[in-house]
Amino acid sequence: MPGIIPLALYVNTMSEEKKRPETRCGLDILASVIIFAVSVYVIIMSFVYWKDDYVDEFYYSSGLMPFIIGSALLLMSIIYFYRTVKEHSFSVCLKDLKNFSLEFVKSKSVHKSLVILLMFFIYIYFMVGKLPFAIATFIALSAILIFVNFEKSWKRILKMVVISACATGAIILVFQVIFKVPMP
Repeated sequence: MPGIIPLALYVNTMSEEKKRPETRCGLDILASVIIFAVSVYVIIMSFVYWKDDYVDEFYYSSGLMPFIIGSALLLMSIIYFYRTVKEHSFSVCLKDLKNFSLEFVKSKSVHKSLVILLMFFIYIYFMVGKLPFAIATFIALSAILIFVNFEKSWKRILKMVVISACATGAIILVFQVIFKVPMP
């Protein structure tokens, strides 16, 4: 039948088109070091939980499961680090990490994300509890939406303010009125 491509030919063309993307070995090294540090922290805290439980045997304490998870993470982070260094040289990985760091610092999306995190920080630590919840949420949500979708158009800004008001109203209606959850 004309027009039918043999399956073997189709699979070969697919494998040629979809090549494995280039890895960022520097990020692999960084991730393995971070996972290693977190796992060591979890293992140490599991012994603290054991001492806080006032039980004689470790396997009776609430620290057993964190210890198991931390140990597994520790083992996996060591394997992750070893495989990355085995596949790429350590100096290449450090150079890649340096290049990524420069790209990361120069990225506009990173700067935008940091500003949004700062807005959330201000909302959580300086507005909630000092202002009524509805006003604080409306101001913070309006600022974030206007910042993310900024255009020099009063129509667009008014649209973001209306969306913020509707979202704040919906939050209050659902949580405070319907579910009777006290708002901060």
